[in-house]
Amino acid sequence: MKLIRKTALAGMVLMLVLFTPSVFSANEDQQGAIEQLIHQFVEAFNSSDPDTMAAFYRQSASTDFNERRTEQEDRALHQQILEMLGNLTIQELEIQDSENAKLTVLTSVTGSVNQFRFKLVGKPAKIDGFSVGMPPTEEEEELYTDHQADVEHAMPGDAAQHGPFGFLTSAKGVYQSQILLQSDGSLLLVWVQKGLYDLDLFVARQQQDGEFSHPLRINQRGLNRYTGDEARPSVALGPDGAVAVAWTAANQDIMIAVGSNYATQFDAPLKLNQDDSRAFRTMPSVSFSPDGAAHAVWLDPRQAPEGMEEPSDLYYAIVKNGSVTETNLTARQEPTVCGCCRPYIAIDEEGVFDILFRNEDSNGYRDISRISGTSGTLGEPQPTSPPIWKLNACPSAGPIASQGGTLWKDASTGDWRMLWSTDAETAPSELFSDRDDLDLIRSPRKVSGRDNWVLIGAQPHSMIATLVDDSWKIIHDNLPPWASSATVKDDKLILMGNRRGLLLTSIQPL
Repeated sequence: MKLIRKTALAGMVLMLVLFTPSVFSANEDQQGAIEQLIHQFVEAFNSSDPDTMAAFYRQSASTDFNERRTEQEDRALHQQILEMLGNLTIQELEIQDSENAKLTVLTSVTGSVNQFRFKLVGKPAKIDGFSVGMPPTEEEEELYTDHQADVEHAMPGDAAQHGPFGFLTSAKGVYQSQILLQSDGSLLLVWVQKGLYDLDLFVARQQQDGEFSHPLRINQRGLNRYTGDEARPSVALGPDGAVAVAWTAANQDIMIAVGSNYATQFDAPLKLNQDDSRAFRTMPSVSFSPDGAAHAVWLDPRQAPEGMEEPSDLYYAIVKNGSVTETNLTARQEPTVCGCCRPYIAIDEEGVFDILFRNEDSNGYRDISRISGTSGTLGEPQPTSPPIWKLNACPSAGPIASQGGTLWKDASTGDWRMLWSTDAETAPSELFSDRDDLDLIRSPRKVSGRDNWVLIGAQPHSMIATLVDDSWKIIHDNLPPWASSATVKDDKLILMGNRRGLLLTSIQPL
């Protein structure tokens, strides 16, 4: 999927999730008013004038929405979004109910975003928030421009290039691939693959001869059809060869499969959410505690209108001895949790939890919050930095915990940048930012086998950074831009990623 890298005016940001809303009948007068409102939005947008767009908001958006807007969301970012989208032509308007509408548009910039979802309030309806995104296609494209050197290096089916992964590099429909190093020294390969009717989840373990075992399919029902990297299944390695994989099913249930003996076998999948609503649940993250129990968090908008990702909560479940216990970690707060930013959970050797997610405060800022504690004594969400990003939508940029602090991707200045914070009262440090020769395209993630290394996805080249003497340093540069997963084994750096349904790998000496 090709997505916009920048933030957009008035909270227009990326929506990395595929939605399947139901269509509701609406009052004809209200429907006509909504249609007129959307047409006015397109006309204002196509004016290419930020003042015209701002005037449209003042007249046609709710008071709360306008109060959440800031100057940074009007001029510079409006110009950026115009350059990336061009003009909009209405293709289809679907009014889901009197509070929700979905607009599909044609854009004059080839391959650009083509869906808007509006949250509406009042009669006549006024805009109170919207998000934009491009729905996945069968041949999804990655976020970068092809570079000939990368294409030559990543051609499928070359065993010399791909080593033990050659069995999968010629397969089609392979997405969200991940590579991890297990405690017995074997590699674990996890990926999603499109079949004739469904999306399935597979694992394969490296054997003593270096080859991979026959793939195990660990799902029973099909997965959610969205194959963007940010919504990849979550994989955790536990004590004594335990493995857990969590994912979103096609019906939006959050599922988990727990394996043993270093991924040679898996129990039947369990449903983590303990309700039966068809809410837009997504993006689970899983970890093990020292006692071998699996713990997961995910985004759950079960209180939202059907097909909408907000208002959302952060839910938590513990899986032990085949049973599931579920808790809403944000039940006491009024603002929503960001509905499409991947959360993160980690548990240290002492059983202390570190749960990170993008939260909203009462003033409309959406920054990273932390929940800490131990199993059964988790605290309330606390900010990890001063307020930074004020927007009314989701940026699809989740955090991780690394080296005693929080690392995440931010776009409050209009360009993506990587921030690092260890103190909620102090402004975070800016590690990397979009500039002429570098575009940050993915959220940070850990390098398996090197917990203190972080893979930074960027274009035209990715990199690996680590904290050295209280300062973040790049220790491996000029890595391929498609690299979305990495591990270290036998003094070799193994990189993995996907492009248009193909598995890409690179094995490099350290």
